[in-house]
Order: sequence, then structure tokens, then C-alpha cells
Amino acid sequence: MVTELHPSRLTLRASHDHQLPEGAWWPQSRRLADQLATLFEMWPPSAGHISRVLYSPPDWDDHPRAAPVRGRRVKTGCFPGDDTHTLVLSMSDGERKTLRVIAPETPHDQAAKLLAEFGESVEHESATSV
Repeated sequence: MVTELHPSRLTLRASHDHQLPEGAWWPQSRRLADQLATLFEMWPPSAGHISRVLYSPPDWDDHPRAAPVRGRRVKTGCFPGDDTHTLVLSMSDGERKTLRVIAPETPHDQAAKLLAEFGESVEHESATSV
């Protein structure tokens, strides 16, 4: 799980600490409906099946209730009016995983440093079971 994407846009921690986010995500734009498909594509099957996404409204230009992802629609919801720069993924097993969202306009070198602080780059693998 250490092969770098070009450029890496998703990192996950190797160990779980419920006080810290499980990783970080650097989307390419502020359109959540478009970017969720990319997140799901990068998401490793070993990390679980994402069933719902909660987001921080100020991070996104759109505020969808659902988004098309891999031939299905995933439900989304938002935190009421907060600015946490956080994405909470509800997994099919009931677990929740938190990702820190790095603004798309963040310069590459700064985003790379932030991603490195949050974990290891996710190897781009086929995630057909997600």
C-alpha cells in the first residue's frame, strides 16, 4: 500500500487511532458529485465497502444528496454549517472512517506534505468490489 499515484491524492493510516482521521484526500475540484467517483476508484477494497458519505458543505461548490459511483448512487449528507474539512465514510459494516479533505487549490508540494502527515499513499488497485 505504498505505491504512489501520480500525484498521490489519497493516503490512509496503517494503524487505527480513533482520535485521528484515518487518512487524507486531495480532490481535483470542488465538485463533490464528480470527485466521489474518483475517490471510490482509488479506495482499496481491503479498506471496506463505502455505503454513505458525509461532508463539510464549505469544502464543496455543490451539495448533492447522492452521487453516481461505479454504476450505483451513493447517498451523501452534510454536516450542518460546519467547516471541518472532513469527509466521513460510513462503511457497510457500520464502521465510520474519517478523511481530512485538502483543498483542491492547494499547491502540489504543500498537498504532498499534508498527505504524508496523514498516512501512506494508497496503491491504485482495481477496486471492483467497492
